Amino acid sequence: MQDRVIAAVLAGAERGLGSGMGRLLNMQLSWPATLLERARRLFEAHWHRLSGRRYFIDTAGTQVELRFRMWFSQKILRRNADAYWPVHPSTRVRGGRFVVIGPETSPGWSVGCDIDGRGGIHIGDYTQVAPAVRMHSVPDGQEPVEPPGDFSIFIGKYCLLTMNVTVEAGVTLGDFTIVGANSVVTDSFPEGYCVIASSPARIIKRLDPAACEHWRRPNAYVGYTPLGEIACLRATAVDAALFDRIWGDR
Repeated sequence: MQDRVIAAVLAGAERGLGSGMGRLLNMQLSWPATLLERARRLFEAHWHRLSGRRYFIDTAGTQVELRFRMWFSQKILRRNADAYWPVHPSTRVRGGRFVVIGPETSPGWSVGCDIDGRGGIHIGDYTQVAPAVRMHSVPDGQEPVEPPGDFSIFIGKYCLLTMNVTVEAGVTLGDFTIVGANSVVTDSFPEGYCVIASSPARIIKRLDPAACEHWRRPNAYVGYTPLGEIACLRATAVDAALFDRIWGDR
């Protein structure tokens, strides 16, 4: 009996010691992460004082909030450097200068996307692109023509491409088109105001245009650039001919 009591006490002591060691180990592992998080927040809060650019502050809380990890990957490591909008480090962008986006839409902001803009892509205002979306503006087996001269993929305003969607070359989607998860879009739906899904995608629901909200955010950004300064992207970050097709009349 005495032996069992002693064993129980020792076991309890070991559990207590193990718990204490676990807490100590967690503290040792967590403080560097906490320090890095604080450094990140300080950088984002004060970067505009050094550079004059307020995109960390002005995009905070938006659908395409710019984050330090994206900025570091693009601006310092030069991954997806030709994309003039925030891109997640796990996303691949090709032909960024032939992609024309509207305010508050950043294809590849989510993880694991594959954006091939070499055939020309337009993505309209406030359209959102979920993780693992693929846009192939150049048909498989063909070489891109540079400059493309027109948009191989044209996606309207206020659309939503949900997770794991593939949009093939030659597709046009009108405003307020919602594409269901895992869909492959091979045909165009230029009228918009619909929900499409399946492979190949087909219309499964029509949306009431009167119930669809057109909204605009004050001080909107086009990628890293304030909407009011959009002209600075022409011929520098974006192909001039494609830029004029979208922004020339605005």
